[in-house]
Amino acid sequence: MRKTFDAELLELGQELTDMALQAQTAIDVVTNSLTSRDAEGARQVLEGTAGLDQVERDIENHCLTLLLRQQPVARDLRTISTALKMVTDLQRIGDQAANIAELTLLLVEQHPSGLEVPDHIQQMSQRAGMMVRQAIAAYTARDVAVAHGVINLDDQVDELFTRVKEELIERIVQERDNADQAVDLIIIAKYLERIADHAVNIANWAIFCVTGKLQ
Repeated sequence: MRKTFDAELLELGQELTDMALQAQTAIDVVTNSLTSRDAEGARQVLEGTAGLDQVERDIENHCLTLLLRQQPVARDLRTISTALKMVTDLQRIGDQAANIAELTLLLVEQHPSGLEVPDHIQQMSQRAGMMVRQAIAAYTARDVAVAHGVINLDDQVDELFTRVKEELIERIVQERDNADQAVDLIIIAKYLERIADHAVNIANWAIFCVTGKLQ
């Protein structure tokens, strides 16, 4: 019975890892779509992230089935309850990627040549995606040090967001005809900052899974 339960917990961890990979891929694709003005890539992200709602429900059902059927002890209960919390953050990360995709389509359709995307947005995307991947890895490996590393990366994303805002505000002042595009890019950067915040939430839950203490 215990072996079966342990196998179920491993499967649950794999489901979360797969969902995190989908979310990270969406972040990468949508940012590349933004910088290359690729409307088709943005549409693919919208289609892909729509499916994350069902993935969230499937993982929640798996968790509830384990709770009802196995009557887990304290450590296992933390593992399952943590997964329930994490899946919500992963789904919201998908929502943020979809929001970026929608703004990308708007920019491509209304401004085909468009305003140059600041390099710091690409850097924000890379760090945020890495944070998502590492936060889930910290959970599956029960690695508190990796989780703390994710939390520490959040300051870098916040700093990059500040740089993006400063650069784009300067553009608004100098190029008023491009003001609406600059505002949209600031909003996109804000979505990336929120993705990083959700990754921090996941990392904190990974720490709770090991220690039983919330940060």
